Amino acid sequence: MPFISSDQWGPVGVDSLELTADQVVRSQTNTLVVAGPGAGKTELLAQRASYLLETGICSAPYRILAISFKRDAANNLNDRVKKRCSDHARRFDSFTLDAFAKSLVDRFLPALEEEWRPKVGYEVLVRSLHVDDMRGWLEDAGVPPEHRLVDLGGQSKNEIKQIFDEMAHGYELPYSDTEINPLIRHWGEKWWREQLGRPEGKPSLSFAMLNRLAAYLLRKNPKLLAVLRETYRFVFLDEFQDTTVSQYDLICSSFLGSGTILTAVGDSKQRIMLWAGAMPDIFKTYQNDFAAKIHYLMSNYRSAPELVQMQHVIAQTLEAGIPEVESVNTGTFGSCVILEFSNPEDEAAHLAQFIEQGIRVDGMKPRDFCILVRQLTGNMIPILKNVLSGRGILLRDESLLQDLLAEPVIHFLLSILRLATRLRDAEAWELLTHDIVLLYGLDEYEDAVKIEKESRRLLQYVKDSLRKGNSIAKIPAELVAMIGEGTFRSVFRQYRSGKFLTRVINDFSAVLQASFDIYLSPYDVVNDVIGADVVPAMTIHKSKGLEFHTVIFLGLEDSQWWAFSQQADEEKRSFFVAFSRAKARVFFTFSDMRDGRWGRKYQQKTQIDDLYSILQQAGVQVEDHRM
Repeated sequence: MPFISSDQWGPVGVDSLELTADQVVRSQTNTLVVAGPGAGKTELLAQRASYLLETGICSAPYRILAISFKRDAANNLNDRVKKRCSDHARRFDSFTLDAFAKSLVDRFLPALEEEWRPKVGYEVLVRSLHVDDMRGWLEDAGVPPEHRLVDLGGQSKNEIKQIFDEMAHGYELPYSDTEINPLIRHWGEKWWREQLGRPEGKPSLSFAMLNRLAAYLLRKNPKLLAVLRETYRFVFLDEFQDTTVSQYDLICSSFLGSGTILTAVGDSKQRIMLWAGAMPDIFKTYQNDFAAKIHYLMSNYRSAPELVQMQHVIAQTLEAGIPEVESVNTGTFGSCVILEFSNPEDEAAHLAQFIEQGIRVDGMKPRDFCILVRQLTGNMIPILKNVLSGRGILLRDESLLQDLLAEPVIHFLLSILRLATRLRDAEAWELLTHDIVLLYGLDEYEDAVKIEKESRRLLQYVKDSLRKGNSIAKIPAELVAMIGEGTFRSVFRQYRSGKFLTRVINDFSAVLQASFDIYLSPYDVVNDVIGADVVPAMTIHKSKGLEFHTVIFLGLEDSQWWAFSQQADEEKRSFFVAFSRAKARVFFTFSDMRDGRWGRKYQQKTQIDDLYSILQQAGVQVEDHRM
């Protein structure tokens, strides 16, 4: 397809872009885009990809690399680019930063020095060690007592985690910096030796360690670094405020001082990952290192004007003097209310009636609502879940499935299962045919007949299998075997080593079986898994990047915000994220009693009085529903 001139190019799929967004889209320098909730960050990056690819500014063989910090964000951006410039989307690579790091290590494993080279087939520590395990390892590390910096027995859990993280991946490899404390170096080298020396197939490396290894690999191999920089002339960095020290090491090792043009997008008001190592000053550091020009997006396409005004009040408590954002969603009226109850039963009865009316009377869909909590979703929702179930409405803890459903192989399998259990599903057919193109390396137009034939072959297999009464839980492994595991491993880099692909398939099969044990019908099983007719419930961290018509936050209480007194700024940013998920309505609830680990207890709101003061300043009303 011929390229168009930059003067002739215009936004694709949208009427227009705000002036600043259009400037960023056409920029030829490193930039930092500060964009608040609902500002259209994903759309901006998709439009920039369209501009660069369709004008030939990024022409073959050059590619665009997009790095996100969540799998669903990476998938969403990839899908958006395909819609905006399908003819050139093959030269757009969208990964999480951790997946990018792992792909570098896996592909160029022999290029690592032997002492820093993981064994083939290594596994990734998906979950971090428990703090007690960290403390135990540190105590057994063999460091002479006279050199100890800390009393491990007297440190808090957060302090122990900070010590361990600094030791394990807080510095560039190979710990040669003369400014590193000798004790940290001793612990760090011992930790790496133990992990790299473990037998094949056992967990050995965290993603933070893989970031450090990938960065070290690039610094030690100039030819490999040159190829990477020559391949990717443009790089997008999404949710940049959550970047950790080890991730920034990889970004700098990859592109600092090169001709590659970086576009970083984020919002410091939504930086809620300090607990996971996010750099508090990442924007300033990036601006200085990459000479990046800063741009501010001033529109909110998500929330109603009333909610945007309230968000601005919260934002000012986080960053004084922040400019006011304009709502573009002017056709919606927004509201926010604090609801107070005597106990969780009264709370659940009121909310269930409200949700049911929205669905049965007002024509809303279950997924127009979202139940948010600060932590431990499974502990907060049981009573409401039971009351909603009695009204024929399902409430589901999304945190149990969110990561699994973001996997590309699950996207592929679900598209087939959706088509096999429905009369028609245009979206699922589009997803399936797209994946067939990707898996087999076909051309969307020239190989249209092959694409349809293979799609129908897989679909017919599943229909026949279900018609015979075969277990739906066995179908995922059978479909993958029909195409070949090697095909998935070659197309999707995260599956290229270890047993991750097998684990994903097994986890998905277990989810299907668990649902089938309840619903029996394949149609209902697929509906249950994709959450088509459920009200989602999740933590604030899991809600980042999502939006809902109505957000109901359970538990504006001290017990849910237990860390507020130690890290008020971080907790206020979490509060801002929760508030900004809503398009039209936000409800916060307070219950005089709440069930906890040690039974039902009275609740207070003295420690989080600042949050109530902020809401009061924003004009939020309180409704007392105590009997």
